[in-house]
Amino acid sequence: MTNLDEFFDNGSEVADQKNSAFGEWLQAEMTKKGLKISDLVERTGITYTGIWNIVKGNTVSPRDETRKKLADALNEVVPSAVEAEIESQSTPLPGFEWVDFTPSDLETVPQKSGVYVFYDITDRPVYVGKSSKNVRIRVKDHQTRFWFKAPLVVRGAFLSVPDPDLCLKIETILIKFLGKHALLNTKGVVRDMDEQ
Repeated sequence: MTNLDEFFDNGSEVADQKNSAFGEWLQAEMTKKGLKISDLVERTGITYTGIWNIVKGNTVSPRDETRKKLADALNEVVPSAVEAEIESQSTPLPGFEWVDFTPSDLETVPQKSGVYVFYDITDRPVYVGKSSKNVRIRVKDHQTRFWFKAPLVVRGAFLSVPDPDLCLKIETILIKFLGKHALLNTKGVVRDMDEQ
């Protein structure tokens, strides 16, 4: 057992577990096979945090590639009911794909254009961004920033938006909705000067 396994097995959690059909299935399969997260890290190349976020329900709709790697590592097929639940959660708007990802694990980050949000340890949105080409490149750039670490950035969510103009509009709207609570965004945020 690695130190990370001990740390997380002793009840340390980033957020309360949410309903995640895939995460529940993954945890049940790991328990049946006597596997720890560190075992799956070795078999898949996905980071510890990436798998932990799935198991704990922070990543509700992992990418297809991520699910396939984990299922292959377990030598199992994801049940159709679990896939159907993921599908229903990943398409909140017809025609737009929604996935969750772990920002510190680039393998879980989509390589599409769209809008993304980073969440902190309390599941509060702390940053809204966009990429008109490849969000993975943008997230990789963020990884060089001093603020890009837990507990400030723990998970991410992504909405695939192929139209660059619509992508910019959605990002702008989300930043405006966050308003003065946009912790890391400064462009487009209106704050009361007395609060700065």
